Amino acid sequence: MFLSRRRIILIGVVAGIALAIILLPLILTITLPTDLNRLTISISKVEVVNNITNNSSNRVVDLNVFFDVHNPTEKTLTTSGIEYELFADGNSLGQGTLSYEDIPVNGRPQLLSYSTIPLKSKFELTNSSSNMMLFNKLVQNSEISNKIKWRANGTAEIESGFSSSPKQFSSTL
Repeated sequence: MFLSRRRIILIGVVAGIALAIILLPLILTITLPTDLNRLTISISKVEVVNNITNNSSNRVVDLNVFFDVHNPTEKTLTTSGIEYELFADGNSLGQGTLSYEDIPVNGRPQLLSYSTIPLKSKFELTNSSSNMMLFNKLVQNSEISNKIKWRANGTAEIESGFSSSPKQFSSTL
């Protein structure tokens, strides 16, 4: 007999595994909230760290860039990182990265539902011909950072359970 009991069980198991593989992407995306577009990322503060260092004959000013991540959804989310470009008074200062990729998911910042979470990124501003005036202002008076129009454009990787989605943002302070 071709369809013995063992073969029927084997065919059922193979069909179940194939169905799980086909439906896995759908199952994983269910963990992300449908209204993920409502999540907002905004730059909240840029401060000058008082230590100006010499780095291979280039002076460097360390900045702390603070982002507020507002999660208006019902699910708690997390992020594996934010990649952004920082602007001061319309001039690009370069690329910055805030990464949590090396941290296990349970140790990453929790974006709790219906709350706003601040995240801090370190940004090194190197003296160059394109940002010399701003650099000198920040070196002479770190409080001047409050009078500068800051902007950040970037992408954050938002995660929930087994799935993730990139979230584009642009914010001005």
